[in-house]
Amino acid sequence: MTRNKSSVLFFSAVRKMARWQRTAWRLAPHALFKDLMTPSSERPAAAGKVARKRPPAGRPPRDAGPDEADAAPFAGTWKARVYRTPPTPGAWPVRLSYFVYAPPGLRKGCPVLVMLHGCEQTARDFAVGTRMHRIADREGVLLVYPQQSRRGQQNRCWHWYQPDAAHGYAEADAIAGIAAAAATDSQADPSRIYIAGLSAGASMAALVALRHPDLFAALGMHSGAALGSARNAGQGLRVMRHGVDAAPEQAMAALVAERAGFPGMPAIIVQGEDDTVVDKRNGWQLFEQLAWANGMDVDDSAVAQEKSAGNARHHRRTDAPTRRGPVVSVCTVPGLGHAWSGGDGRVRFHARQGPNASLLMWRFFKGRRRAG
Repeated sequence: MTRNKSSVLFFSAVRKMARWQRTAWRLAPHALFKDLMTPSSERPAAAGKVARKRPPAGRPPRDAGPDEADAAPFAGTWKARVYRTPPTPGAWPVRLSYFVYAPPGLRKGCPVLVMLHGCEQTARDFAVGTRMHRIADREGVLLVYPQQSRRGQQNRCWHWYQPDAAHGYAEADAIAGIAAAAATDSQADPSRIYIAGLSAGASMAALVALRHPDLFAALGMHSGAALGSARNAGQGLRVMRHGVDAAPEQAMAALVAERAGFPGMPAIIVQGEDDTVVDKRNGWQLFEQLAWANGMDVDDSAVAQEKSAGNARHHRRTDAPTRRGPVVSVCTVPGLGHAWSGGDGRVRFHARQGPNASLLMWRFFKGRRRAG
């Protein structure tokens, strides 16, 4: 009897533990992304409101990230701010920190570039790793770095894979609010607001831009997942690994309800050919999807051009054919993994090799204005 009673208690405990684990799995999809984003070598065996902090001039935000010093220091000033979405019926409230970098001598009517970090990154990591401040200092661009919190998502992933009012859409609307607030505060040019991101930040940047085409003039995506086919973390991982099965008009239906009435969203995509986190198929599928959103259908006339062949900046660029010049472009980088091309290789998810993705994107953005 004692042995049978012990067995009953043991298996009862096992069943309870199994139920607890299933519940934890549903509540913590971040575990899926944690495993995927960690290289095997690092895994163990078997509305803008009050500034909380003002980082000193010439230094990026200090709240997280590695201490690698950029060879070209930040010459401008940083402001740390907090944005809270206004109370709206049916909308999920969002609170996000964001950091604004103003280069020296910033003028009224300047352009604005919103930069979204990827999973397991902070705004500081992304600022140092992309070296976008070098371009901002030279071109007079206001940089804005929203930051996902650990409370919002344990691995700081944006919820691009969960497009609903309580997750992805709520974050997208908050980021759009941050962009508008930063532009107003700095008296920037409202027709020259751009957005770019890496990995999860790239997919979120697309969600933001497509939801708010009246605010953003162009989009940049580096190592982002194809759009429109994920509704939860598991589906998001499948897209990252395999791309999407749906045709552009099917996948984009929820994001661009009426193609004829969509004002367009110029976009540049950068994708590493050796990316083991976001498969390279995603880069070409994004190209097809965004070309479709801009009223173009990609066919055999879209021919890749070799750029900087024979050196470390080599890449292949394909433009969607149009008389207006390149409205959607994809740049594939041979040998590049899941990392920002031509960045600071000392910072995780950034690589020294490949073309300077920051410069590629800025050249694509520069001169583009939002119609109307």
